[in-house]
Amino acid sequence: NNIIMAEHHPLRTSDQEPKTAEFASLNAAAERRAKECRSAVMPSLKHLNFRDYDRVYEPSDDTYLLIDAIGYDVDAMEQSEGDDGTMLHSNMLQTIEIGCGTGTPTVYLAKRIRGIRGDEKESSEEETSSYTNKNCVHYVTDINPDAIRIAKATAESNGISTEHFQAVQCDVASQLIEKMEGKVDVLIFNPPYVPTPDDEVGSSGIEASWAGGSNGRVVIDRAFPQIARLLAFPNGVAYMVTVDDNYPEQISQTMDELYGIKVVPWLRRRAHNEYLTIQRMTPTRPFQED
Repeated sequence: NNIIMAEHHPLRTSDQEPKTAEFASLNAAAERRAKECRSAVMPSLKHLNFRDYDRVYEPSDDTYLLIDAIGYDVDAMEQSEGDDGTMLHSNMLQTIEIGCGTGTPTVYLAKRIRGIRGDEKESSEEETSSYTNKNCVHYVTDINPDAIRIAKATAESNGISTEHFQAVQCDVASQLIEKMEGKVDVLIFNPPYVPTPDDEVGSSGIEASWAGGSNGRVVIDRAFPQIARLLAFPNGVAYMVTVDDNYPEQISQTMDELYGIKVVPWLRRRAHNEYLTIQRMTPTRPFQED
């Protein structure tokens, strides 16, 4: 399904080009970073079959770029002497993935910070990095009940316990905001970013994974205040997938003006007929209610 969508998804038009030299430069740096970073090792999805992919989004180029971005920062964290405010926080306690689908990005992160490599459920001491964190609890949400079921199975198949992996069926992160406001160390969001008619947005089936409404921004825009409320200050980090149809420079300006959240293109890569970018978001101040 995702390949079909890409075939009908043109490269950006002139009005989607960055308006400032600064944002164009950030895009160029993100493209270089994507070429330099090592490819992340996908969690095992051997437990899934073709019928599952009729019900939930199958990992594709956007998923791979997303886990590459997370892996890039985990690598940097492992190589650092300590937290310097520019990377993932080594003592992360809670993460959230909004719209989890198969749960691949969260399970990838959970395995990395537990020192589990590749397809292995357990790792020997030789395989374990110097940094491990086995206390972090990972939350995932999806409006699609099949995604909740499948994400749980992905975690279990990769050795992540139910104690450390909680799946919640809800719209965006609505059921978790009160519980986790200001406490999320890592937030992952691969939104429905494909421009579609607005009336295609909001189903509880697989269409929810791609139908983004006008400029692919309907669900993205609804998520912004929730992301702002959830991210921990000062060390919280969010990773969000965009395409140029979403006007990411405008997203950066909006998040900065409304919530004091800095948005930087982090990894950027061409896939089929579109450019995919991982936007990395960090709060510059605590969340404030309007």
